[in-house]
Amino acid sequence: MRARRRVALATLGLTLGVVLWLAPVAWGGGYIVTASCTSAGKTATCQSGWYTSPVEVFWTWLPMNGSAVPGTCVTQAFPQDVNTQVSCEVTGPSGNGGGPQDIKVELSSPTATASPTRPPDSHGWYNHPVTIAFAGTSFSGIRSCTTATYSGPATPTAHVSGSCTDNAGKTVTVQSAAFAYDATRPSVSVSATTGDRVTNLNWSMAGLAPAEQFRLERQPGLRGKSPSLVYQGSATSFKDTRVRNGVHYLYTITALDAAGNTGLGTIVAKPGLRLIAPTGAASLTVPPLLRWTADRRATYYNIQLFRGNRKVLSAWPKRAGFQLASKWSYHRHHYRLRPGEYRWYVWPGFGRRSAVKYGPPIGSSTFFITAST
Repeated sequence: MRARRRVALATLGLTLGVVLWLAPVAWGGGYIVTASCTSAGKTATCQSGWYTSPVEVFWTWLPMNGSAVPGTCVTQAFPQDVNTQVSCEVTGPSGNGGGPQDIKVELSSPTATASPTRPPDSHGWYNHPVTIAFAGTSFSGIRSCTTATYSGPATPTAHVSGSCTDNAGKTVTVQSAAFAYDATRPSVSVSATTGDRVTNLNWSMAGLAPAEQFRLERQPGLRGKSPSLVYQGSATSFKDTRVRNGVHYLYTITALDAAGNTGLGTIVAKPGLRLIAPTGAASLTVPPLLRWTADRRATYYNIQLFRGNRKVLSAWPKRAGFQLASKWSYHRHHYRLRPGEYRWYVWPGFGRRSAVKYGPPIGSSTFFITAST
């Protein structure tokens, strides 16, 4: 009998210890008080974490011979965001028991915003990687937010997405506002035409961000071999009249776009007098327009046309161009522009023609007529 009693007492003590260990609410005296929560259709012992659905709290206690202290152990419903405590105090023949229970309910959703961590690099554009930070607000408090770094591709409407997670386990995803990004050097193309002590330059820039400014340097410069800045501004052409004929000039155009990126273009030009068209040894089927660079001092020009060793035309146009005809007269002879090889020469004339004052020849060239005109 004594052995059985010892076993029974031991078993009762073990069972009571397990019950006490499992009880979520503090207890005192002889009552074990339990708070139960019904949420999302399930009932279980109330937890100290966050619920994301409405919660109803009710109480039970063991042994059942006790009574709730007035104002405690009330069944309550929480259909809204709340972070509070409820309590239950029990008294009776077995003594006292009970304590508080945290109730945390979040039915609302968190919100988040996205903001760059630094201002744009140039005129509202970013030209190197930019980090976007995400921040959130929530009834339960924000546990963590992500960050994102944008480094391309180039676009005027870049976006990045990120998220924030709150203490209730809810996550919200948000997209940043559009921002402009371009880290690519623009390409620059340059062209030049030369004449008598003049170089005409034209350039263009290709890139996503619009052009902001151009800088044009020339070497040799204005006062020697070192480069000189000859133009700075937003135009896409420049006429350089401070040059000498026969000198090779290296022009470098630097384009700056709105994003702060720079691109380079270069070209070498040699001003001077020369024939322009038709190009040397060109094959033609119609009478050509002969063109050459203008001499700024010339008041007229003398053009001479040869077929073989015979001069078939001499003319004195006042402009740097002459349209050949299919038929013409020269020194009382009539000529046609027949198939064959032709060579032409141009000299600049100064003052009146009667003064017969000519400069060195601008040039000579050939062309071929391949069919009767």
